[in-house]
Amino acid sequence: MEQNERKSSGINIGSASIIMVFAVLCLTVFAVLTFITANNEYKLADKSATAIKTYYEADTRAVITEGKIRESIAKGNNAEIEGVTVKTEADGRHYTYAQTMDENQEIQVELLYTDGELKTLKWELVNVAEWSPDAGIKLWDGEN
Repeated sequence: MEQNERKSSGINIGSASIIMVFAVLCLTVFAVLTFITANNEYKLADKSATAIKTYYEADTRAVITEGKIRESIAKGNNAEIEGVTVKTEADGRHYTYAQTMDENQEIQVELLYTDGELKTLKWELVNVAEWSPDAGIKLWDGEN
């Protein structure tokens, strides 16, 4: 054996290139996944902001209607307020109305006027869309 001969150390330039290509490929995949996740989070945040804005707009309209009821009671004229139903019962006068949030939800309000005081009995967001089950899924019944 001559002294000038070199022995292979095991890692050649080709092996380093394969590792580098694999690392770049992994980083590219992670970058794409990060971008997709960030985009989905943005869309979810946008939907959430829209829903919150719509809710508070409906809530504001409900509060304005309550103010009109209070004003009517204070004046003692019991004027009719658009969208408000008034029922006189043994425990006092019940004022009920609803403010639409979107095609599926509304804020339903029920107020009770008794002993010179207007109390809130109900102020809640209610789903008003008709529920219909999805009959499109075919399940296996054990036969062909």
